[in-house]
Amino acid sequence: MSSLAPTDNQGLLRFLRRWYGAPKTPNVRLQESPEAPRELVEWHQVSAQWSGVITSHNYAIPLPELTAEDGKIPFWIENQGTWLWAFDPNGEDHHVYEREPSGEPNPWKRTGERLSEFLVHATVLEAILGAPATKVAQEVQVDWLWSQEGSCESPFPAWNWPARDSCILSGTNWLALIHPSDNLEAGHDIMLAAISAEDLAWAENAPGIKWRSYSGVQDYTTDEPLPW
Repeated sequence: MSSLAPTDNQGLLRFLRRWYGAPKTPNVRLQESPEAPRELVEWHQVSAQWSGVITSHNYAIPLPELTAEDGKIPFWIENQGTWLWAFDPNGEDHHVYEREPSGEPNPWKRTGERLSEFLVHATVLEAILGAPATKVAQEVQVDWLWSQEGSCESPFPAWNWPARDSCILSGTNWLALIHPSDNLEAGHDIMLAAISAEDLAWAENAPGIKWRSYSGVQDYTTDEPLPW
């Protein structure tokens, strides 16, 4: 996992094959979308090869439904509609912006990522949220996690979703979503993710941490609390 780089498309494909297996429909072709940025079209093309399973929580707005909103074009949305990401259609870099939908005026805020970087970041986050095996702990110290063999902080900038300063850590065969707890003095909330429960067995040795373990792809609905 640690070899993943934001703009390395081959790295993204290697990650997807390792996490989800071989593409289910490798020869699928999408309808032409000449007005959409090339990197977004390519991401949809890649996603379609895995039949959409790589977005288990948040999701990409279908290309034909892209429309401008206050000068930006929303393309990615939180599954309950509480957070929205958009790209700047002006310029080749296509910087990504975010905001919480609101009835009141709510300006777009730049995330610090370009569209190509965001799409890889979001794909890795979706892999964590929909992983077959996860462990969740709240209000814990996380220094020990960086000391694990093969541990490496991702090259992605911190996100404001699902909480401010959310970051991703990766190991040899696992991923982790980390962000400060609501009680800042208590430490951090952690969600470890892997393809199998055996890949997370090492975490049981962490002193003083009481894990909640999940197996099977989780289907988070509006009636079910999220695990962080």
